[in-house]
Amino acid sequence: MVKYDVLDFESKEEYIDYFLKTLLETNRSYEFYVDWEKIKRNMAQCVTEISILNSLSKVESHKRKDKLREIIQKYPEVIPIIPLIIAIRDKNIVILDIGDKLFFKEISFIPKVKDEEIEDILEFCDKSGIINLFVKINDLYAYILGMEVGLDSNARKNRSGKIFEQILELFLKKKIREFNANLILKSQDNIKLKRNKVFDFVIYKNNEPKIVMECNFYSSTGSKPIETANAYISLQKEVDEEDLTFIWVTDGPAWKLMQDTVRSSFNEIEFPMNYRVLENKFEDLLKLL
Repeated sequence: MVKYDVLDFESKEEYIDYFLKTLLETNRSYEFYVDWEKIKRNMAQCVTEISILNSLSKVESHKRKDKLREIIQKYPEVIPIIPLIIAIRDKNIVILDIGDKLFFKEISFIPKVKDEEIEDILEFCDKSGIINLFVKINDLYAYILGMEVGLDSNARKNRSGKIFEQILELFLKKKIREFNANLILKSQDNIKLKRNKVFDFVIYKNNEPKIVMECNFYSSTGSKPIETANAYISLQKEVDEEDLTFIWVTDGPAWKLMQDTVRSSFNEIEFPMNYRVLENKFEDLLKLL
């Protein structure tokens, strides 16, 4: 059960109430929304190929398919760029062709293709609307830049976790440096329990691991935070056998809507915390080392 007394609370209920009231509303910093450096790298890798394909916008509509065939034959390196136009990164696309009978066709978007495969690519571009798109755009670079921004939004969930880790790392390094020169913080460190387990953070004293930490942030409810809580209940038991202290730092507005999970996990995990609790009570834990 949560060791509320170590953290200077009168009861488990008082601690849970404080935890729920001090959850962070968001961890979305400016860097959360778009990874511009990654997009810049992606665009730099294909700027020449985009310029070549952009010439299709200068060709009359009825000649575009033949012009695209000519471009592909002469500059096959443009082929991998084609799926990006419809926001797909895959280099192999399986198409369901609906006719009298259903059949599947795999289309390869790699530079080394045979003549018959070029025809498949042209058919794909025609039937998916890519060729007609060049009637409406005259700057393929700006168009694909927009696509990259859209595709990058899929990575926001990963960035959310990384940003929270970075926030904690900055805090932990500062606190440990101020508190005790014998303490060392390591991130993504492998600790041997019943199995090898990589923890987000491990605090060492005199070269011996003392505190192991996991962190995550949940903006929305769902099965994932419940699975995480259950996994950490099991992890607590493994950590206890190794005479280590386990801290689970979790935050985000989702927990306000998942209070049953909060209560059940606080019955089993000794030090579940949010960022504000860690910020205010971390020195109390360090004093135990």
